[in-house]
Amino acid sequence: MSRFVIKARLPLPAALLALALAGTVWLGPAGAADQDPAGDYPSWEDVQQAKLTESGTAEEINRISGLLAGLQAQSESLGTAAVQSAAEYAVTDSALQAASAKVETLTAQVSQANTELSRHRKDLGALAAQSYKTGGTTMGFFVALDAIQTNSVQGLNVVRIVGDKTAALVARAESAGRVASSLAAQESAAKAERERLSLQAKAKLDAARSAQEAMARQVAESQKRSEELTAQLASLKGTTAAVEGAYRQGQAAQAAYEAAQAAKRAAAAEQARLQAEAAARAAAAAAARPQAPAVPAPANPAPPNPAPPANPAPANPAPANPAPANPAPAPQLPVAPVPPPVVVPSVPGGAVNDPAGAKSYASGRLGAYGWGQDQFLCLAQLWTKESNWLTTATNPYSGAYGIAQALPPGKYSSAGSDWLTSYRTQVDWGLGYIRGRYGSPCGARNHSVANNWY
Repeated sequence: MSRFVIKARLPLPAALLALALAGTVWLGPAGAADQDPAGDYPSWEDVQQAKLTESGTAEEINRISGLLAGLQAQSESLGTAAVQSAAEYAVTDSALQAASAKVETLTAQVSQANTELSRHRKDLGALAAQSYKTGGTTMGFFVALDAIQTNSVQGLNVVRIVGDKTAALVARAESAGRVASSLAAQESAAKAERERLSLQAKAKLDAARSAQEAMARQVAESQKRSEELTAQLASLKGTTAAVEGAYRQGQAAQAAYEAAQAAKRAAAAEQARLQAEAAARAAAAAAARPQAPAVPAPANPAPPNPAPPANPAPANPAPANPAPANPAPAPQLPVAPVPPPVVVPSVPGGAVNDPAGAKSYASGRLGAYGWGQDQFLCLAQLWTKESNWLTTATNPYSGAYGIAQALPPGKYSSAGSDWLTSYRTQVDWGLGYIRGRYGSPCGARNHSVANNWY
């Protein structure tokens, strides 16, 4: 499993998300999801005919095995595409929320600026009226007022027209007008950006819903097809469907384990690279830091001290191991940046991020896998580290998904078509994975502690 560090309060960088999910191409509901992965499916008559010869039996076994593998690969591909589409919607929706908040802030600032501008204009009008009543010259006041209304104060020598007090008031009104105009322009741009993001978010949401529906249809079809193909395979091999099903589950678990290990090796290499880059940047910064200038020698140095006596007694004898005057600080090891989680919103609304409910369900399922409640503490620690028990937790580096951090996410499909939104399905798959690979939750946790993944 790909390690998942939980710091849900951190923001989500779109660049990390693109890195996490790059390379996945969604085929859409009209793409590969509606096509059989390897042509027509065999009928029971085909199976009986194949059993007539040894070569026919071997050929049919290979054919059915290929069909089953194709169905599994298709489920995984569409599952990964569904997670990607939901995560892309999450990024756009987050940007939309930020844009909406910016519009609200600017709207409030525009209102405040207009209120201040109105107050300055009112004060200037009152000053003009007072001057008129007391017999003062009014032309300058009204010229200034007109200039304020048309934002054409430039060029007016208001000091000469209406005096220092009016000039200062006009200047304040002019400044308030510029602020209000600038904020209004920003508000208009922010509203346009919000509208653009709103349309984009709707398109992303529609795409995510389509991807999820395509995945659910394909998984349901795959389960139905797989049951019949497994029964046919058992007939050809002379075993039972239960035996063949268990064998295929073991193979799937092995594939999931190998994929997780490969992803963790890649993640470890990436972490080492980031640490090396951080160390190089720190060294370059230290080298570029200016050194303290040397203190020049005085022009007339003091005469040298007279020769000391033959056996002088030092006033302050030096210690055997003197400490340096300015001890160098201990070197700081570079810390690799912690990848923030992607918590995908429910698409179209069925996902339940309920850590307490997921823990309660997992605790109740331990007995079905042959474990006692003594294993639950290990399981709780393991999946808290991996996903914080969030149904939609997505690792931005590897793309691992869900409570158990399945990689690729479509591995969950063997436990149910609702794995994208159901913590129960994710828990069931995760417990089966742990039993097949580590024997118990404590075994998985010990591996995670030793290797930083499981």
